Amino acid sequence: MDVETVKHKLEEDIHKLRDWRGFIRAGSPRFNVLFGRDSLITSWQLMDYDPEIAAVTLKILAALQSREIDPERDADPGKILHEMWDDESTDDIETLHLDRVPYPYYGSIDSTPLFIIVAEKYFEKTNDGYLIKKIWPNLVKAKNWILSHGDSNNDDFLDYERKNPNGPYNQGWKDGKESPQFGKRPIALVEVQGYKYEALRAFSALSNLVAAGEDPVPLDCIKRFQEKFLNKFFWPDEQYFYLAIDGDENPYGIIASNAGHLLFTNLITKSYKEKIVRRLFQKDLWTPYGIRTHSKQDKDFQPFSYQLGSVWPYDNWLIAEGLRASGFLNEYQIVKESLFRAYSELGHLPELYAVTENDQLKKIPRANPLQAWSSAGLLNLLIRE
Repeated sequence: MDVETVKHKLEEDIHKLRDWRGFIRAGSPRFNVLFGRDSLITSWQLMDYDPEIAAVTLKILAALQSREIDPERDADPGKILHEMWDDESTDDIETLHLDRVPYPYYGSIDSTPLFIIVAEKYFEKTNDGYLIKKIWPNLVKAKNWILSHGDSNNDDFLDYERKNPNGPYNQGWKDGKESPQFGKRPIALVEVQGYKYEALRAFSALSNLVAAGEDPVPLDCIKRFQEKFLNKFFWPDEQYFYLAIDGDENPYGIIASNAGHLLFTNLITKSYKEKIVRRLFQKDLWTPYGIRTHSKQDKDFQPFSYQLGSVWPYDNWLIAEGLRASGFLNEYQIVKESLFRAYSELGHLPELYAVTENDQLKKIPRANPLQAWSSAGLLNLLIRE
């Protein structure tokens, strides 16, 4: 399948998922609504294709930003939503993982920092100071949430602990039942700390550029967080990063793809990024069709699981974005080629797929066949050629 044909098909995917209001719904036939994390990531992926998608997404998420503490919705002031279902979608909710929570529902640890990150990327692309000024109060509230409610045990790390027992047990992007299960709450995930760092840095940059220096985050605060992160999350024995730290400050020594998300951030230096890149491309994680979510050396590894060894195109896109931003251009090209190879063999790029231990590509029947951040991610990689 040639590149131009694939690009055209991916554009058709995005058109199918584009809501009449302009944002991109998370998937089809499932998740066919507004998500915080998914819609923000997709708008980031499509920034070179149509930055107006990011503008609409930021505005609608700002309008739906939580204004109060609401345990049933896992909401605090300033938090960006996780999912928004409407009356027309109620039948579909019963088939998904959240069928007993009120909407909008806010049980996501990463939507709020991503809101700030995408706002900065939109401004960098468009120089649209008008929009940033319009949503500036929302950006301030999001920043304040990160520094207050988002750090429930005051250890400086962005963490989660669900309040509604019907919400997802895990509230990072690996939130399925087949994902690493952690102990005492709250849980601080490795990639989320990178998002926090980038969100605070992005907020300060926007503050200086758009809001005349109003309410910036002190540089020494960001620096202290960087130092504490390396002290707590770096895993000396593996020369890698722990997956998470729990409420008892116990680190989770699991080799997973999550640390690859640090590559797009400036939380860690180039020398630490080199360690991550070396580990991601070892045979227990790397496949000809992309990086696994979970090492096949781990006792919980299952190639056909939801998030314990399957390959997610979105995960690989974000790692590729970090590789590109950090100067690992050869590895960036390898990941891009792996996703294109998967598309060519499957005929589309679903939510996730399996790669067996002998490197055979296999479909996973429950994987959503059309997932926004899968299609938009590959489109982003191909547009850059």
